[in-house]
Amino acid sequence: MQPATNEDRLELEQIRDFQRGYVYFLTNFQNLITSFLQFVSSGTISEQNKRDLLPYRKALDIELNSVQKRLKEIIFNLDEKHMYPMVKKEYARFFQGGYVDGPRTEFVEFMVIFEMLRDLIIDSKPPWLELKHSIELGKFTDHIFRDDALLQFRILPMLEKLNQISIFVKRMACILGIENYKTVFENRSIKPKFNETLSYKLSAVFSENLYEQNGQRTRAEEESEQNRQFSLEVESDFLFSEKKPPKKETPIPIRKEAKKEEVPVNFIQAFGKYSWNSDLHYFFRYELDKYQIEKNLFKQTINMDTHLGADEQMLKSEFIKSMSSIKRKLKSPQEYEIDYLTFLNNFFDFIENIIMMNLGIPNSLKWVFLFHIGPSHFYMIIKKFLMEVNTGYLHVQSSDGKKVTRVIPGEVVKKHIIDYWNKVILPNVGDEKNNLSLLRKIAEVVQDKYKEASARAMAEYDKLPAEVKSAKRIDEIFRENMNHWMGAANIIIFKRFVKNKSI
Repeated sequence: MQPATNEDRLELEQIRDFQRGYVYFLTNFQNLITSFLQFVSSGTISEQNKRDLLPYRKALDIELNSVQKRLKEIIFNLDEKHMYPMVKKEYARFFQGGYVDGPRTEFVEFMVIFEMLRDLIIDSKPPWLELKHSIELGKFTDHIFRDDALLQFRILPMLEKLNQISIFVKRMACILGIENYKTVFENRSIKPKFNETLSYKLSAVFSENLYEQNGQRTRAEEESEQNRQFSLEVESDFLFSEKKPPKKETPIPIRKEAKKEEVPVNFIQAFGKYSWNSDLHYFFRYELDKYQIEKNLFKQTINMDTHLGADEQMLKSEFIKSMSSIKRKLKSPQEYEIDYLTFLNNFFDFIENIIMMNLGIPNSLKWVFLFHIGPSHFYMIIKKFLMEVNTGYLHVQSSDGKKVTRVIPGEVVKKHIIDYWNKVILPNVGDEKNNLSLLRKIAEVVQDKYKEASARAMAEYDKLPAEVKSAKRIDEIFRENMNHWMGAANIIIFKRFVKNKSI
């Protein structure tokens, strides 16, 4: 057997959750939608963010409820007692004669599931892409709310799930022998081909080199048909016609196949063995196109903020010096990028030590603690600290040289977190990631710190003058002061571990 192609490996990795069954994957999708619905209707969103979100609320509610309803129907139909009558009913669409159990019924069932998932994508994916585009261009006062709370942690995971289903459906179409299987979402009218020798089960979708095997099978069928036609022609010539001189065959030039460009993997599914360590907390991704744009910023970078916390006035004077520095001007984009990634490594280590010290996490639990924080929450913490410490900014000069803009390259940071997870976190955590007792121990430590921080915040509130308390509601005051009273990074960790039902 030939090794799997890059395309195959990437697809199999993306649809890995389907290996646990249709219902497992679709239920996880439902949980994501439920969480999204709870978020948009919760009281944790500030009034300003609610106002900014208002133009999109109706569309979000419609699409979330629509997908939720479709998933519920599919899960309902997947139940054996409901699937059996559907297969029996659809059997006549594909086969003449009476209903017979066996490979043909497997084929029909596979086709029914294919159509349900395919229709879900046709009806749901375009509206979500449109919503994503609208929100990206929308006017939001709080860009972090838009980019992180809405896009990064909710809308993009929705699209990721739909994309995973799309890949799965495309592979199903290949097994079903559908011509132009890559365009199955463009036309609902398709013609599958039944093949007695094939397996029409879930496991078949995970066959390596699936497309290549399908191509070979198709070519074999064509050759068989050509051989049959040739045999008939020879027989006909022999019986009914004069001998003809053999035709000269024109050699067919060998066409070199162009090498497929390897698609970089822009996500990580740092899952464990169980449902409690295989949810969205362990998934993270970055945008390839935005990453490439940010990577190109190093070509226009004239300076970088790579301190771990220093006197701001001193930093300003250092920057002024650097503007006229020959050494700075001679620095290549590659050197800037390497320096920035080195800074990120140091910054990650710096922040890890701070949060572990703040929360009282024992050093023996470092890797399992970081693993369970998850890459997405780790990114939120890193971004929060970068902004608070006023570091991690690239000083990007405009093409005309008249303007310098300070930018934190978020997608570069995200990609580096994924690399960091693969190279550092996962090798160090090992099998401890599957130890529920360790996770519960960490959750208890965080819970205790949460209680302490809550008590301190309440004490700070009590110190406020009466006129301040009377001017605003208590929740507004807490929302405005929470980062200061409890610590912004601590709040992110509290949200991750406290009241987590899966722990």
